[in-house]
Amino acid sequence: MAILITGAMGHVGGELARQAAAAGLDVIAQYRSRFSPAVAAGMNGKVEWVSCDLGDDFETAFLCGRADIEGCIHTAAVPNDRVARPNPSAAHRSNVGATAALLELARRRKWRRFIYVSTGSVFQAETNFSKPILEDHPSSARTVYGVTKRMGEMLTGMYAREYGLSAAVVRISWVYGPPLVPAPRDLPRGPIPAFLSEALKGLEIREASGGEFAASFTHVADVAAGLLAAYNAPALRHEIYHLGSGRNYDTFSVAEAVRAAVPGAVVEVGPGTLPWTTYNTMRGPLAGRRLLDDTGFAVRFDLASGVKAFADWMRSQPDVRQ
Repeated sequence: MAILITGAMGHVGGELARQAAAAGLDVIAQYRSRFSPAVAAGMNGKVEWVSCDLGDDFETAFLCGRADIEGCIHTAAVPNDRVARPNPSAAHRSNVGATAALLELARRRKWRRFIYVSTGSVFQAETNFSKPILEDHPSSARTVYGVTKRMGEMLTGMYAREYGLSAAVVRISWVYGPPLVPAPRDLPRGPIPAFLSEALKGLEIREASGGEFAASFTHVADVAAGLLAAYNAPALRHEIYHLGSGRNYDTFSVAEAVRAAVPGAVVEVGPGTLPWTTYNTMRGPLAGRRLLDDTGFAVRFDLASGVKAFADWMRSQPDVRQ
């Protein structure tokens, strides 16, 4: 039997497919249109790549009608407000419509497990940025991205309660790590990939603002491992789980970690939160014991070790260092 991973050409989905295949799972890796042979070649194990537009009910039903699929980790989404805000209809179709279609197919085909990958961006009205946000904290989604992801969460919970589907939401936050290194700065991704890639190119980083921006940065390897732990757990006792370290790191700390990972790097940051709050709302760190209690999983990388691992990977990639 196989696991369906949606968005498998994406940042989290790609690492998830790699880890699942390496663990011996048969993987059906869905992508919409962009296919990277290099990403596919890096998988060790049984991975079948399938192009499917999840916004098309016919294509989705055809894909999910396969008898060998026993469950799904749904990572595919419009990923942030920079992308979602200009086209709210497309964001709704991807983040809500596709989720609803997959959940209905999961119910009809009696899948063993459905994991919906959500986001800390469902919390957008927080004022105490140092207070950890537990799984039962009321959501406060306001933006296109936050609202459509919250709607996907509500659908997942409804299918679990109303139909007994073994489905759960796992919220992740501020994911960084290989292979995602945007060429220009991608503000919704935060300062880690930007600072690291620029430092490794020998560029001096002198920022007038941004040091007080803080987020619960989580290495992509930890995110994928935690999602697999939720998928493989014998039972899930909750509808919502938080995956992260339970603490925020400010950009001053990111700068320090980059200087440690790239000796001699010049990384100076002033006070304030811009430009990193251009598309993002600050919040406390995602926290809670549910994932640990139900699966035994805890994140492995703190900020320093995660940034070092990311820097080591970048050094091994000639295209990144150019």
